[in-house]
Formats: sequence, structure tokens, C-alpha cells
Amino acid sequence: MGNAMPELPYLFVYGTLRSGAGTEWSRSLAAASRLVGMGRTHGALFDLGGYPGMTIRADGEAWVRGEVYWLNDPSATLPSLDAYEGCGPGNPLPHEFERQAVTVLLDNGQPVEAWAYAYALETKGKARLASGDYLQTAGYADSP
Repeated sequence: MGNAMPELPYLFVYGTLRSGAGTEWSRSLAAASRLVGMGRTHGALFDLGGYPGMTIRADGEAWVRGEVYWLNDPSATLPSLDAYEGCGPGNPLPHEFERQAVTVLLDNGQPVEAWAYAYALETKGKARLASGDYLQTAGYADSP
């Protein structure tokens, strides 16, 4: 899908960019956006050692939980997030993550189309996080 839809203003985050992660990048995202709410998308979550990776699955019962943000200025915010996730134009191939459009079901039942960073490499040998909630698994006490 590439970056064919730069006008997509929503971003789904499930790991170190979540507000409960308390990272510099999560604070930066919060400053450049508005939190819409918690939601989930079909996928599988893997522990990559210090951060998670989500593979997108359109079917099945597996869900990944995270937050949806409305980006104030997607054309400014997304390129810096692409670089952070290692999939910007200046990052060497193969990229560990790629930005893809996913359908997220918000906790209020509303579906939204949002960007998400999907893990693009082999998951064989990686531990699957069955809960689908990285902050819960990683032991962040304030995870909603």
C-alpha cells in the first residue's frame, strides 16, 4: 500500500508510542495529536525484545490492543514517525516495520481507518504476546 494515502489522519499505536509507555516518542506523539480512544485491530503481537511488533491478520480471533490518535498535521508527523520506526526513505532495507492502513474498532464500537506500523520481517522464533496488549504484558501498571 505504501504511502498512497497521506490524507489518512488517524494513527493506531500499540507499543512504545502508547501514552502509558512514557517514552520520549509517546510524549512527542501526544503533543502532535489528539487521543481519540482505545481500540483494537485484527492481528498478532510479538515480543521483539524491548518493543513489540504486530502482524496484520484480517481474519481470526486474534486482536491487538492500542490507542488511536488524530494527527494534527499528518504530513509533518508521519515522516518523523516513519524514521523512528525505521521505515523512512533514509532507512536501509529491509525495513523492520512498514506503515499500513488498518481498520480499528474503537471501544465505543466505531470503526476507523488508521495508519499502523506493521512488523514486516519473519516472526518465526519470536515470542507471541497472546493478550494482544503490549503494556499489559510488559508490566506497565497504568495500562488502561
